[in-house]
Amino acid sequence: MRNAIKIDRNTIITIDNSGCIGEKEHDCVKVPNELAAYYSARVSILEQWCAGAQPTHLFLANFTSEDAWADYQKGFAKAFEEIGEKMPPLNGSTESNFTSMQSGLSLTVVGKKAFEINEENCDWFIVGRPLVGEEVVMNPADVAKLNELILLIKIGIIKHVWPVGSKGIKAECKKIFKNNEIECALPLEKSGGPSTCVIVAVDREQLGQFFDTITAPIEKLIIK
Repeated sequence: MRNAIKIDRNTIITIDNSGCIGEKEHDCVKVPNELAAYYSARVSILEQWCAGAQPTHLFLANFTSEDAWADYQKGFAKAFEEIGEKMPPLNGSTESNFTSMQSGLSLTVVGKKAFEINEENCDWFIVGRPLVGEEVVMNPADVAKLNELILLIKIGIIKHVWPVGSKGIKAECKKIFKNNEIECALPLEKSGGPSTCVIVAVDREQLGQFFDTITAPIEKLIIK
């Protein structure tokens, strides 16, 4: 279940943080606040799917400014629009006592179990490429598409989805496959940034539709 927290039988909590990414002078990566929020929502949604859940509530901790709240809300809404879902209710808090030198947000997502995870009779692939920082903005075609993933999840072709985080593909595979060795053409220890690539288990009998649907790069993951 990766980093998701199971509160009860049906309730899942996920969280993503974004720091030094935004519109402020001292930010390390200069992008619109809306885009920073979109990618935070993206990570939290993927974490929910990894646990077999769909988001129902959003909670924002905004350290950037009161003005940034509207942009962050637009970014979250864009992620849900991409998957054809209405954005859940958004609540939270803004740091207004002090002015930060850099942008920062934390998004907590509450979700409910929506589908079962089943890795039997599956082959494993990586959709997208690991990108971080400016690479994310410069290479949008190499980012796994949320709408394609959720379509294949809903029709039972993708049986499990596991986002790649800052520690890279190898670290994520250790959580999934324990002590098994893996091989892949992609750099295994490079940061996946805001989960630009995703590990997926695909029904072997439906590989054709998987390849026909996914537009981002696909690499076979070999488990030894």
